[in-house]
Amino acid sequence: MTTHISARLAWHDSGWNGRICKNPQANTYCVGQYSFPADTIAKHRDLKWETTGGVLGERISKQTAIPPCIMSVNAFGTDELRAWNAPPKWFNDTTETKQWHLPPATIVTWPYEEMYRDEVVNPEGTTPRFNPNKRREFMRAFFSDIAPDRSLIFYYANFSNPFSENDQLRYVVVGVSRIKAVGEELLWTNQSPKALERYGPMVWFRNITSYYPDQGLRLPYHLYLDKPEILERILFVPDNPRNFKFATRRISDDGALGLIERLREIGCCIPKP
Repeated sequence: MTTHISARLAWHDSGWNGRICKNPQANTYCVGQYSFPADTIAKHRDLKWETTGGVLGERISKQTAIPPCIMSVNAFGTDELRAWNAPPKWFNDTTETKQWHLPPATIVTWPYEEMYRDEVVNPEGTTPRFNPNKRREFMRAFFSDIAPDRSLIFYYANFSNPFSENDQLRYVVVGVSRIKAVGEELLWTNQSPKALERYGPMVWFRNITSYYPDQGLRLPYHLYLDKPEILERILFVPDNPRNFKFATRRISDDGALGLIERLREIGCCIPKP
């Protein structure tokens, strides 16, 4: 039996192609409540920079700065990029911002659900509340279940997307690909002994690289946002959103089969360029 996974993406107006958005001001979804990761993009997005000549709609690989949507934006991109993550403020120490290599067709994710299992909670009255060593064990178990060349990754957007409005909140599947590689475990640099003991050394992110486009499918929502008759045919809102929570979750063979069957049906409805 093979383990497959889901992975949440922040919304992008050009199909997560490794470029700055074509119209960043209009992309209110990436800074929404249900974006990824959390409110990082809302806090760090620089619209003045993103809308300047030579940046707007251009390859991120050609820029001197790294946008805060970097965890998602290269899902279907062809360039090698750099990712970054700043240490939490509560570390209150000398821990450095982490940067790492981001290959083509790579997203960054984290199994948040595993971090809050009952098994990682220390006995009442104990500090810290969560055991960082047990958290690390469950994180490693999650990623070790992924089998490169066999496991699939299903990309999705949470409620912060163009298809959710008013009281109609929708998860949206945006693509699938076969997993090529799981990135190495990322560790903080210059972390204080106190923060290390309390929180552990883990940067709460890890690369997942796929075989897209050779072994994958992206639903081209970005091409048809002004053509509702086409969008209606290709929109994939999962009947059971259970697999699309907590940034990433395991998906069984049976669950993956149902998703693949629906993606095949939709694929037949995508207009040829």
